[in-house]
Amino acid sequence: MVLSLGIILILLGILVFALRGFFGVFPDNWEWVGIVLAGVGLLMGVPSTLQMMMGRPKLILDFDRIEKGEGRTLAIFLKNPQLGNPQSGKKSIWRKLGFKRETIESLTASFCIVEIGTRKVMTQPIMHARIYSDDDPTDVGNNRIALPPTLSFETCVMIAMWNDAKKKAIVPGDRNRPSVELSASIYQIEAIFIVDGEPQKEFRRFVVGNTADDLIWVKPTPRKKGSQT
Repeated sequence: MVLSLGIILILLGILVFALRGFFGVFPDNWEWVGIVLAGVGLLMGVPSTLQMMMGRPKLILDFDRIEKGEGRTLAIFLKNPQLGNPQSGKKSIWRKLGFKRETIESLTASFCIVEIGTRKVMTQPIMHARIYSDDDPTDVGNNRIALPPTLSFETCVMIAMWNDAKKKAIVPGDRNRPSVELSASIYQIEAIFIVDGEPQKEFRRFVVGNTADDLIWVKPTPRKKGSQT
């Protein structure tokens, strides 16, 4: 609160000296009234503008593998991070000023999988994914969720799981499409997330082998400086 008041006073001082430079002399009494009213209006709008800029929702993805006993599942974990780095134990300057990360009000996920060698599309035309959250007691997932700011990855989308009986990876089906079996090969997924109406795409390759441990994400190759794609 004290820090916010100090910033407001500094901004008022800057405004006064800027106007003095514009007019050449200090304004008279009536001009002061207009300046104060304009300054108050400006300063009232600054916090909301900064909140819109700094507190916008931000979707971060983490491609990882879930391991439970002999089971292996490729998943994309989702997070809307808090401002700054709360794990450091210190508040960022923005959080001290009262700004915070806003909640993603509407999040949906879908994806398309293509086999690299044959370019065959395995999920025609696109698969709608269910989103699973740690706070969902039913553990059945939802087609659409809200994602508040969190410290850790507590939400995920399951892409492919190993079926030991069939010796294949299985892509879960959605409401209109059955599950899809993936034989040993290299695949690429195009994941599409709709974040409050705005699309966010991510491409990643993964490998399906002959055993559960062969089901892995392929780490993206770092781009060399100055290279062109």
